[in-house]
Amino acid sequence: MERVTVVYPNKTDAKFDFDYYMRKHIPWVAGLVGKNIEVRRGISSATGSPAAFVCVATIPIDSVAAFQAIFARHGAEILADIPNYTNIEPIVQFDEIVA
Repeated sequence: MERVTVVYPNKTDAKFDFDYYMRKHIPWVAGLVGKNIEVRRGISSATGSPAAFVCVATIPIDSVAAFQAIFARHGAEILADIPNYTNIEPIVQFDEIVA
């Protein structure tokens, strides 16, 4: 099984509108990929300092190729929506679940 993980690194001037993200962006992207998306908000690190990531989202995918096909069709729109909820450049990676 594979996942797409999207992380939004914390930074000094980070802005993130969770209301917009959860009401607009996530349902829209979930509809495009046909999967539920898990969203986590960073609270703090284990030492009590600020969380390394403001937000982490994981998307189950059937395959990297299938996701890349969806992104080829809708990627420009998805990326264009990012400034509507954050000033953070997301990091996206593909993951394989091993356990």
